[in-house]
Amino acid sequence: MKKASQSNWFSRLLALLFALLLFFNANSSGNIGTMSGTSQVYDEMLYNVPVQLDYDQDKYFVSGYEDTVNVHLTSANRIQLDLESNEDTRNFQVVADLTEIPLGTSEIQLRVKGLSTAVTAEIEPKTITVTMEKKVTKTFNVEAQLPESIETEGYKVEKTTLSPEKVEITTGEETAKAITRVIAPLSNVKQSVDTIKQTVNVQAIDAKGQVLSIENPAPQVKVVVDLILPSKEVGLTITPTGSPPSGIEYYSFNFSEQKIEIRGKKSILDAIDTIELPVDVSNIKSSTKQKIKIPTNSEYIVSPEEVEVTINPVFSGANTSFSETSGQGSTTSNSGQGVPAPVPSSEKTTSSSSTSSSSSTSSSKPTEEDETEIGSNSVPEN
Repeated sequence: MKKASQSNWFSRLLALLFALLLFFNANSSGNIGTMSGTSQVYDEMLYNVPVQLDYDQDKYFVSGYEDTVNVHLTSANRIQLDLESNEDTRNFQVVADLTEIPLGTSEIQLRVKGLSTAVTAEIEPKTITVTMEKKVTKTFNVEAQLPESIETEGYKVEKTTLSPEKVEITTGEETAKAITRVIAPLSNVKQSVDTIKQTVNVQAIDAKGQVLSIENPAPQVKVVVDLILPSKEVGLTITPTGSPPSGIEYYSFNFSEQKIEIRGKKSILDAIDTIELPVDVSNIKSSTKQKIKIPTNSEYIVSPEEVEVTINPVFSGANTSFSETSGQGSTTSNSGQGVPAPVPSSEKTTSSSSTSSSSSTSSSKPTEEDETEIGSNSVPEN
């Protein structure tokens, strides 16, 4: 009886041990599964995150620091990480506390403020260097700084106007002592412009020509500069277009202006000696006057903008031709400036003989100095 009782107690104890073993084994498996499910970690690198400076802005001026940093965020919560990564929804700031630093240059430790506890952040770089000075405001005269291209391209400054002529500059006390002049730097201008009109932020310059730090945004001034553009005179040539009627051997042309003035950059003007005028000779059977607009572009300005051209047709086999004068320019058929009309193959011999005779007659006559020739141009008839 005693042996049976001991056997029962032993069985119960063994069963309890197995039960405990199964219990701990089940809990252990559950914990491992939970850990396995939360082991994923997400990360985001944020660039150019602004640095917020904490100091008395009414008393001090701070300069010489990098105003943005990079921040590396990590979290097991994808949704929270996305919220902090988005510039529009993030809650954190990168802060530099300057309330306890002395005047002069100091290295400041950066910290993250307002970040969710589910997200961790690492700042790159971890520190910034700042220069703190007492804040002052002084008045300075402003001078316009023209682009270097103005002088190199031959422009001459006729008049410069600034509004206002004086500005107040807010900066550090020591920086203000180093300011030698305040400038309004102008950007490059279009090639044919004769007036510069720009509104620009001023810059404070020291004796070495270096730009000094001043309060942002800097004061603005409106600058108007009247320029005298380089100019030169160029000749005109004719470029006939269209098709002359049958029976026309060539055309002669008279200009109201033999030369025109062009203005622009020196490098542009140096490349131009003549300007071609397109003249449509289609259906012209008698002396005709046309107003021709002088071709131009943004690189130069022309004066006058148009000229009057007289178009004189010369018929095949004619012994006489037009000879008209209009304004300053004069061009006659005898000069050889013409647009010869095509000749049928059956008349080549006769036409050649006639041309030879005409050339012989032309060579015996004096030629005016201002005649313009385009004898090489040919326009096919309709």
